[in-house]
This record gives sequence, structure tokens and C-alpha cells, in this order.
Amino acid sequence: MAGRLAGKVAIVTGASRGLGEYVAVGYAREGAKVVIAARTEKETDPRLPGTIYHTQKLCEEAGGEGFPVVCDVTDNNSVEKMVESVMAKYGQIDVLMTNAAVQPAGLMTPARDGFPPIKLKSWELEFNINVHGPFRCIRAAIPHMLERKSGSIINISSVAARGGSHYGATKRAIEAMTIGMAAECKEKGVAVNAMKPVGGIETPGLLFGRQPSNRGTSTAPRPGLPKPDSYVEAAILLALATPDKFTGQVYNDAELIQRLADEKTKERFRKENPQNWVAAMTA
Repeated sequence: MAGRLAGKVAIVTGASRGLGEYVAVGYAREGAKVVIAARTEKETDPRLPGTIYHTQKLCEEAGGEGFPVVCDVTDNNSVEKMVESVMAKYGQIDVLMTNAAVQPAGLMTPARDGFPPIKLKSWELEFNINVHGPFRCIRAAIPHMLERKSGSIINISSVAARGGSHYGATKRAIEAMTIGMAAECKEKGVAVNAMKPVGGIETPGLLFGRQPSNRGTSTAPRPGLPKPDSYVEAAILLALATPDKFTGQVYNDAELIQRLADEKTKERFRKENPQNWVAAMTA
């Protein structure tokens, strides 16, 4: 049986590990040809496992197709070459998920209570990856969507967008960019939306960040965190979005499933996820 994304070509940036990897595999399982666009070709830290080739293998094991492409979203030439490679291989781009992101440590203000301020170079890198990176990817890919008058762009936000951190500032910028681009593209066949997890989801990056001073090596699951399944399902539903029905929206995965999934799927995730996730469906 053909999957829901059969015949589609989907680019996922930052897909060498974590949520990007999970979505890439989910897209492949649903029949998409998945472009695994990330920098990591070789694992250098066992606490942060994953490469573009490992994700390719997982996509193939899921019964789909993965196309690994080295891509640095801070480098416009790298982004444009990635898109050129995709067009040369597949001739189309149907879905773009701008997942690549970074979250440096530190406060925005000078040190207080023993917490250091974020380094200026880290601040600049954070905006370069989290905000300018998605913009570069969209600018490179969207002409091919507009030409076919079809496509879905999925930006990644965070609950931090409603907070007051430097990371949250980048994610609030992403949300504003999403809404603006959706308005520009609504009559041109391209849907633009943003999604975010309800809260933490088990990923190597999350576990690494929660280790004291990043000295630990444990990757044991943490209780109370949802599995990535509902996040992946929400990403699949957004990949199917069209501008006449769903565009310019910013929701977490629970809200997206509540709005876009069938009743059977909603009930399955209500049973599988913790109560805070279930409560977020109708918050």
C-alpha cells in the first residue's frame, strides 16, 4: 500500500540526529524520497550520535529512500548546492522542513548569580543558524515549489518562543517569518506553517544538554517525556497541508493532531502520551 507521502520529495535540514532524524524516517516510511540535509558525515562525540548516512540507512530500513547531502545552513552556497543536487536527482521539491538549530548556553544580560552571559559569537551563530538558515533554505527551494504551484514549508519553533531567552528570540522570529511568508504564498499554492513539540522529547541533544556540565555519558530515557511518534505524525500531517486549508499556523504537535488527525489517531496518541501532552491538545 502506498504511503501518505508517496511520490513526494521532502528536504529535512538537521536530519543527522534527533527530531530531524525521526521526521526523516517517518517521511520515508510514508513513501517520500527524503533529502537528509545536514553537516555531520562522521560521528565525533558518542554523546551526540548520528550522521547523514546513518539516517539514510534508517530511512531505507523503514522501506523508503534517503538521499544524504552535506549542507551547512549558515553558508548560502552550501544551501544552493544542496537544492541543486535535489533538483538534479528528483526534479521537484514538495516539502521543506527547516529543522536545523542550535541553542548555546548563557544569559542575555551580564553574569548574575553565577550564570555567565552568552558569548557574542554564540549569539550571532544562533541567529545565523536558527533564523537566517531557514530563510536561506526557503529562498533556495521555494522557486521550485512556486513553479509547480504546490508545496509545504514547515518551520520549527519552540515553547521558548513565548519565553524570554535568546533561543526564544530566534524562535519568535521564526514564527513571525512563517506567518508573513504564508500570507505571501497563500495564492501561489504553497503552504507555510510552523510546529513545535509540547515540551521536551527524548533526543541525543536533549540528553546531552541535561547532563551536568555535559560530563555524563548516560543516555537513559527520562520519565514523563513523550516519545517522538506524535511529533512525527504532526510533521506528516503538515507535509500534506495545502494553502487553501491550512497555512500561516503555529501549533505544537498535540494541537496539530487535534486539528488535522482523524479520531482514531487522536485517541491513539491520547493513550500513548503523558497527561500534559493530552491537555495541550485543547489548551
